Amino acid sequence: MKKSVLLLFICWITVCFSFGQSPIIPSPVVYKIAVGKMSIANHFSINSENLPAEIKDFLVQKLVDTYSIQTVISASGSDLTFKKITNTPPDFYSITINDGVLIQYSTSASCFYAVNSLLQLIEGEKDSYYFSKAFVQDYPNFQWRGLHLDVSRHFFSVEEVKRFIDLMSLYKFNTFHWHLTDDQGWRIEIKKYPKLTEIGAWRDSTVNGHYSASPRTYSAERYGGFYTQEQIKEVVAYANKKFITVVPEIEMPGHSRAALAAYPQYSCTGKQLEVPGLWGVFEEIFCAKEESIDFLKDVLTEVLTLFPSEYIHIGGDEAPKTRWNTCPRCQKVIRENGLKDEHELQSYFIQEIDEFLTSKGRKLIGWDEILEGGLSPNAAVMSWRGFEGGIEAAKQKHFAVMSPGSHCYFDHYQSKNPNEPTAIGGFTPIEKVYAFNPIPPGFSEQQAFFILGGQANLWTEYIPTMTQLEYMTYPRALALAQVLWCKQKPPFEAFKKSFVDYHLTYLKRYNVNYSNALFYSQLTIFKNKNGLKLNFKGASKEDAFQLETRTNEKNSQFSENSYITENDTILLKRSKDNQIHTFNFKLTSKNSPDPAHFELKIHPAIGLPIELITKPAEQYKGDGALTLVDGVIGVTPWKGNEWLGYDTTQIEFIVDLTRKVKIEEILLNFLQDDGSWIHSPESIQISVSTKKKKWRNLQIQQFIASQSANAKKAGMKNAFEQNINLKGRFVKVKVNCLKYIPDGYAGEGKTPWTFTDELILLYKE
Repeated sequence: MKKSVLLLFICWITVCFSFGQSPIIPSPVVYKIAVGKMSIANHFSINSENLPAEIKDFLVQKLVDTYSIQTVISASGSDLTFKKITNTPPDFYSITINDGVLIQYSTSASCFYAVNSLLQLIEGEKDSYYFSKAFVQDYPNFQWRGLHLDVSRHFFSVEEVKRFIDLMSLYKFNTFHWHLTDDQGWRIEIKKYPKLTEIGAWRDSTVNGHYSASPRTYSAERYGGFYTQEQIKEVVAYANKKFITVVPEIEMPGHSRAALAAYPQYSCTGKQLEVPGLWGVFEEIFCAKEESIDFLKDVLTEVLTLFPSEYIHIGGDEAPKTRWNTCPRCQKVIRENGLKDEHELQSYFIQEIDEFLTSKGRKLIGWDEILEGGLSPNAAVMSWRGFEGGIEAAKQKHFAVMSPGSHCYFDHYQSKNPNEPTAIGGFTPIEKVYAFNPIPPGFSEQQAFFILGGQANLWTEYIPTMTQLEYMTYPRALALAQVLWCKQKPPFEAFKKSFVDYHLTYLKRYNVNYSNALFYSQLTIFKNKNGLKLNFKGASKEDAFQLETRTNEKNSQFSENSYITENDTILLKRSKDNQIHTFNFKLTSKNSPDPAHFELKIHPAIGLPIELITKPAEQYKGDGALTLVDGVIGVTPWKGNEWLGYDTTQIEFIVDLTRKVKIEEILLNFLQDDGSWIHSPESIQISVSTKKKKWRNLQIQQFIASQSANAKKAGMKNAFEQNINLKGRFVKVKVNCLKYIPDGYAGEGKTPWTFTDELILLYKE
């Protein structure tokens, strides 16, 4: 029956329609354009029959406030009419624009989606608005289309949260994941436990700059805030009018310092601690004793009265077991319940909460660490450490939401432009978001059934304002909307064209502080026989760049204020004086709002061939082997594109110097950011060969960060350095990584990440 109804809709289309570029994001299943326009009269008449009251108010408000289009609503309105239909896919709608507009919908939610699509179809300027005649037919692919907001690290007012929800609704997101508690602040009023907001909602200081800065400094100002239960109800009701479900997150057993600052008796030590003003992971977590679990059940009892959502998020991530290892009460729970270890103790903890939520008619969802020690019977998994957690959950026939850090962390950098504001690290450009697919390759239809959808996360350690929040969210959220709504999304270039042609103006109408990353001048580095080749790309092929250079090495190919185009290249030759030189340049594009500043280190190894015996992780593969010799020194705060990231216990690669030379010294840069599970290696072995057959192995060296003049000249803050003084053509590097993250660090006991970057070899003929 469904198929026949859909065919009937298509048959209604007259032969004058043809497929065209859709101005609607996310792209509809069917978009056909016809010849002609429908002018929008000054008094746009809307037929009230079959128009849900809550959508009527939304529609009128948008037409009047955003477009200054006056409306007349009556039972006889003819400019816009509505019809409710049945026997369609979930949340199906269609829009037919001819001499009037007809919206057909299956649910109130689909009517709302149709209205949002119609608003995107308005063209022209004030007093001369119109619709192009067209036919739209649409329904979503995934049922969980989410955005997350962390209000613990930085607090956002009720009005700002509503603004966040407003923008979500424009692009058909339907799940708002509200991260209400964490180490740095408890943001929800719980009447039974008033200290949670009296004490837990406030911190006395906040770290300045990036977590990885050394030395750290703090702003000694009281910071915080919380939402009263009445305010929570207000936000939930507001979101409901936009057909958005609010899913609250109450973190447990980790990320609980704010709660334990208020009620230290529910920790393992009972020690009084403050709400921290530092980001990261802390050893103090909820004790697994019965009293702590009962406390959390009391908290959730009040949470359930405020949030009608099917799912309640309980966190479950990054919970160090240091305190549990030595806590008599925790060890007693392990013995009495026949548990194997502290991982099974966390599973026991989560299962207690799962049973409680199930008894209240709700479902538990948590980050993928809740898989460790065994997944609770009714739990769903939100997979953030890649896709593996979601894959494992689906294979166990548990529902999962895909939210991998590789594609869905909007607190990552979104361009390579050095002018980007400070972010936590990582590199997630809009192209990568667009490439995201919640269904893993090779999944059967039965396995795919358990993937509810996907979600992007806005962690706010480095997002202190609403302006910055919008900058980090848009336009990447538009790319994610495509991923989660479209059964078959158009190619990225088609999406980009729709964004440029239609949605720049659309976002400006709503005063969104979106990022211009798509229009920044881009630098691409290639290997060259004698070094490197640089190429520049702008927003369009017609773009041109003004190049300003400054270098401490004489090189006749550079001239100040020269103009180059996308077809031009610049060659950077290896330094021949066995020294490290700095090449600075500023790139100003005609179509880019800000100039881009770049710095490269020119040294004897730039562009040399490298064989990566150990392959980097897919999400941190940079430009492959070139990343090690591209002259770009990885910096902190780190960006994913500047480093090669490994989650292996050993890294091995071979450098070809192209001829036999006297090799004097090697430097290799590493990243240390324990808050991101990234650690320096344990030791390194260097070997030299002439023909790659026999190798002369130097003594294995323990990793100690170099303080030499060459390391400082190269701008390396965490470099391995070793004298070689051997002749040869090939250099083999074996990096022995830490096998496990040490106790007391974020992710303790897990395999750490090892990030390495620029390789510098100093040698003479």
